[in-house]
Amino acid sequence: MEFLLAFAVTGLAASGGWIAWAAVRGWSRARDRRHELRLARARSAADIRRAELAAEVREIELANETYQDFVRRHPER
Repeated sequence: MEFLLAFAVTGLAASGGWIAWAAVRGWSRARDRRHELRLARARSAADIRRAELAAEVREIELANETYQDFVRRHPER
């Protein structure tokens, strides 16, 4: 039994660095992935807002064109 315990302790000591490295690497990747997802959500929200603003600008331009056309057709007003 002592041999198995000594073998397990030696194995953990020998591979402890790799286990720690793998844990840190996994944590780092998970953190990076969360950051990338946050950036993707922010980009998506910005793209949606940009499209909404472009639609509003186009709506204003169409209203202005309609008004200018009315003024051209009815110069007495």
